[in-house]
Amino acid sequence: MLKNIKAQLLAIFAECRHISDQQIIGDPQDMFYEQMETLNRLATLDVDDSQVDALVADNTLQPVIEKIAALKQIHALRLERQRAGAIIDSGDPWETLKGFVYYPNYLQLAEMECRGAELKAGDRVVFLGCGPVPLSLISMVRGHAVTGVGIERDPFNADLSRKVIERLQLGDSINILLGDHFMLPLSRPCNLVMVGADAIPKDEIFKHLARTLPEGMKLSYRIYEKGFRRLFDRDNVGGLPHPLKEYRRIRPEPPVNNTSVFVIKEGHG
Repeated sequence: MLKNIKAQLLAIFAECRHISDQQIIGDPQDMFYEQMETLNRLATLDVDDSQVDALVADNTLQPVIEKIAALKQIHALRLERQRAGAIIDSGDPWETLKGFVYYPNYLQLAEMECRGAELKAGDRVVFLGCGPVPLSLISMVRGHAVTGVGIERDPFNADLSRKVIERLQLGDSINILLGDHFMLPLSRPCNLVMVGADAIPKDEIFKHLARTLPEGMKLSYRIYEKGFRRLFDRDNVGGLPHPLKEYRRIRPEPPVNNTSVFVIKEGHG
């Protein structure tokens, strides 16, 4: 199986090595569709950790994995922008949102986040790197009665996100800000800072949060611990800077694949 996976990764790389991010996201045709279908099929394989470790350790695959991971990420942004447009243009935006294939996953992730951070109704959550469709915030606000702030550094994505929130009539509960991690901490306190997968660079972000957030502040981020998806988990969180300390992990149940990791800023004493 390992040789077959490697061969398919090399084939994808050969087909896409010269494709740019702009071509992926801006071309009317979905230039990465077939390759994504192959990656999705590979993701369903029963691959044990040792096989993934072997692929990660294969030096000949490093540029291959890096390129495919980058294209995979930008392709996900393409799809998310399309979803944002569908919600904005829909006559029934909530039904359109609920029709997205991953919507049930986000409902479960919202429950994991609220349980792991011990959030209650009325608490406030900040999501760093919320993207064009802030589904994590939407699910948490809708299902758990928290309020939220999404921070997005790309002006186009932030504008889409604001329009999505407006169409879903959640403007009283979710505010979208244009910016990055250097905006934190915000003037108004919050109960949890969630660091999104596309919020990068992780090391810099967590160093800044370790310096600036108040003692006792909770943070969370998501990782892939198992299976093929771990291969493309870019910009992983390394060792947490002092005084941040992991205090809980909630591992997923199908259909969710992400583990939620919870961190607290401890006191200096």
